[in-house]
Order: sequence, then structure tokens, then C-alpha cells
Amino acid sequence: MENQEKGFKKYLVGIICLLIVVGIFGGIGSVMGLPNMLNTIMKTAHDLLLNTVFYLMAICVITGALGRIFVEFGVVSLLERILRPLMKPLFNLPGVASLGAVMTFLSDNPAIISLAKDKRFSSYFRKFQLISLTNFGTAFGMGLLVIVFMISQGYFVEPFLGLCGAIIGCICSTRIMQHFVVKQYPEFKEEFAAVLDEADMKADDEVKETSLFTRILNSLLDGGKTGVDVGLSIIPGVLIISTLVMLLTFGAGSNGTYDGAAYEGIEFLPLVFGKINFLFEWLFGFEHPALMAFPITSLGAVGAALSLVPEFSAQGIVNGNAIAVFTAIGMCWSGYLSTHTAMLDALGYRKLTSKAILAHTIGGFVAGIAAHWLFVLYALVFGTPATFEGGADRYSTVSNAPVIIEFVSENQVKVGDRVFTDEAGDTPEEEGSLARVIEGMLLTNHETVELVDGEKIDAAGFISAEKLPAATRESLMTEVQAGFDMYRNSIAQKMFGKPVAELTEDEVKVLDEAIPFQFTPAEEIAEE
Repeated sequence: MENQEKGFKKYLVGIICLLIVVGIFGGIGSVMGLPNMLNTIMKTAHDLLLNTVFYLMAICVITGALGRIFVEFGVVSLLERILRPLMKPLFNLPGVASLGAVMTFLSDNPAIISLAKDKRFSSYFRKFQLISLTNFGTAFGMGLLVIVFMISQGYFVEPFLGLCGAIIGCICSTRIMQHFVVKQYPEFKEEFAAVLDEADMKADDEVKETSLFTRILNSLLDGGKTGVDVGLSIIPGVLIISTLVMLLTFGAGSNGTYDGAAYEGIEFLPLVFGKINFLFEWLFGFEHPALMAFPITSLGAVGAALSLVPEFSAQGIVNGNAIAVFTAIGMCWSGYLSTHTAMLDALGYRKLTSKAILAHTIGGFVAGIAAHWLFVLYALVFGTPATFEGGADRYSTVSNAPVIIEFVSENQVKVGDRVFTDEAGDTPEEEGSLARVIEGMLLTNHETVELVDGEKIDAAGFISAEKLPAATRESLMTEVQAGFDMYRNSIAQKMFGKPVAELTEDEVKVLDEAIPFQFTPAEEIAEE
């Protein structure tokens, strides 16, 4: 009887597992189409393997070699002495852990494992501290890339406010993880992660007696070999978890349909978080639910998340506060869902993965909240940080003036102060199209135009109209109309949370009153 019950429970668990798997992928397949879903999964995993995993493996090899050099020639010991007063009170880690922060900041999360697997490096740590290095190192992953990218978008102060937020989040994540480890394994609080025995010390002495060239060569090769092992160990986590996250985060292709291409999805996670955007508006200061796509995407790959920022800028929904929060969360959550499992597995503590993910989830939220309030404090004391030309304000034009389109050459037009090559084969919805440029300019000017008594201004006007061939003029008019329509939809989404097509007649009237532009292009506007 007892054996029958065990057999029934075993089959019941199997049935439940099967139903969950069929439910998840059946739901995704019903939206994308089963063939498209399968093609997207395979192509996404394949692209991740070629362009992400091997890239990370290369990082591991380089940083492993560099870290081994630092260990070999005493840089680790030097950092331990210099930074001990700072690292201990903040992170409860030995000063040498700062090397891990530097390595991950310059490269990516797995760089910390190349160091942690080195016996001489890990000998500074007790076991609970070594395990928490996964949380500590992840919080700085790809930090340099994130900050440089945000600066390139026209923001200078905000990325460094985000860096401060990431440090605060790192403190929380690391200490929470240490608490979880000590609570489950009290003996880890006293046990050292590694102990250098006489053989290790003797080997060190023998190595130091060899020539300088040999020491450098051996360090580079040994460290690089460790990096290869680590790179191989992260493959399952990246391919499985990242593919699933991206499948639930991204939408259809650029033409609005599914064709089985890589990185398509059903936008489930943005939809869910959009329902509770009021919470994230309070926590992070986000003014638009679409901004949550950045933190969500960062869970799988912060590089993919960064690609969303120019689109947000073009839509006029990103501001300095969002950039600060993006930087903090982007660093703290830089793909940790896809790397935490592999990192802890490489250290030999896979069973603690769930606790590491929970601790780092909390740390990421703390980082974002801290960055938001640091931005608010900075704005109160110094005023809102300004952006520089070529960044977020690159679409700006003179207030209370139409968007001017000037014919330059056979296929080039000048929109505002930007020269744009009008590609014959593109569509208005494509990133970088003329319509998207016009939409971005209108969105940027939306809050700055000062009108009286319901006055409206032209959305676009042509100069040098006599130079425009009939076919070119018709093509430009189509692009301008599409840009104006996308701008109008963006304002409708911001005001009512839905596109123009779903608005009631009364809502359309309210929308049109709020929009300062009208699409009545002048036949010709003389050059000033």
C-alpha cells in the first residue's frame, strides 16, 4: 500500500510538471505560433552562445590572466592593506575583495569567479564571505560599459549617482547573502575558504625564484586556463535562463509580426509590471510603465537593456532620474539571473543559488530606490542636471516654431539641425527612420512650446520646396505624417495609457487640446 502511494505521488509530480511546461510554452506558442516560438528559442539560444557566452568566456580568460598576474606580483596583498578599513565595515569582506569589484566593473560578472577559484586569493576569505562574492561581484558587472553608454546619451551626473546607488545595493545584497549562509551553515562563519599549506608556500617560493619572464608567462597561461573552465561552466545558465527571460520580455519583430527571429517574445513581463506601475513610480520615480522594460531586460542581459535607452529618448519618456535608476539597476542586476547559477556552481555551492538570487533581487531594488532619491536630493540642492548637445537633447529645436524639413540633395533632408539620409526601402516604424526622428523632435518640444488661447503650430514645413521632385515630396509627406501620428500615439499612451485608436471621442478632444502641434505643413517657408 505504501509503495502504491509513493508511486502515485511520483506520477502526480510528473503530471503537474508536464502541465506547467505545456501551459507555459503552450501559452507562448498560442501568441507567437508554435513554429515561430521554437525557431525563436533556438535562434536566441544560438545567438547567445555565439555572441554572449563566447564573449563572456573571452572576458573570463583575459581577466583570469590579469587577476593571476595581480596575485603573482603582490597587487592583491597591497589592495588588502590599503582598502581593509573600507571593505570590512561596508561589505564585511577582506580588502582584497576590492580587486573583484574592479575586475567585474571593467568586464563582467564571471570575472569574480576567476579570482575566487585561485587558492591564494580565496585564502583571505572565510567560507561565508567567499560565497557572498557572487553577490558582491555581480553588483559591479559591466559597470564601465553602462556608465560610458549613459554619458554618450548626454548625461554626466546621473550615471555617477547611479553608481552610488549600485554601491548601496551591493552592500545590502552582500550582507543579506552572508546572513543567509551563516544561518544555514553556522560553521562557515569561522572556516576559511582555503588554507595555504607548506606545499603551496614552497611552490610560491620556487616560483619566485624563477625568471621574471617565466613568472609572467606561467601566470598568464594558468589564469587564462581557469578562465576557459569558468566560461564553459556558465553556458547552461546563460542559454536556458536568458532565453526564457527574453522570450517573456521582448515583443514581435519590427514589422509587428512573428517570423521566428531571435529575441522575439510575448511582452508578458512588461505587461504585468505595467499593471502596477504606480508602485514603481513611487519607488523609482518612473513616469511611464514602459521604463520597467529596462530593469526586466537587465535580469537577462544589461547589454540588451542599454539598447532600449535611445528608443526611450526618441519617445520622450526618459529623463535624468530614469538614467540614474537605469545605471544603478543595470549594474546591480547585470544579467544575474543567467549568471548566478553558473557562478555558484563553479564555486561548488549550487544549493545556495535561490538565496543568492533573493538577496540580489533585494539589493537591486535598493540600488534603484537609492539612485532615485540621490537624484531627487541632487536636484533639490544643485538643480536638475543639464544634458550636453548630442545627447538626450539632440532632437531639440527652437520653441514655438514648426519642425523644418529642408531638401539637401537627391536623398538627403535636413530635419531641424540634423541631416538625414532618407532610405527608400525603410519603413516609418524602423529605428532611425525619418518618421522616428520627427516623432522624437515633437516629443522633446512637447513640454517647452508656449502657446496662448489654444494656438497651434505646424508639425512640419518644407523649405526649398521647388527643389523637391514630386515623388520625393510625396515620400517625405508620408514620413512626416507617420512621425506626427506616432507622436500623437505616444502622448495618448502617456495621458490615457492606450493608443489613439482606442480613445473615445471625448478623450480624443482632450488629447487634441493638449497637443500644441498640428499637421498642416506650409507650402514653403522662406529661409531666415
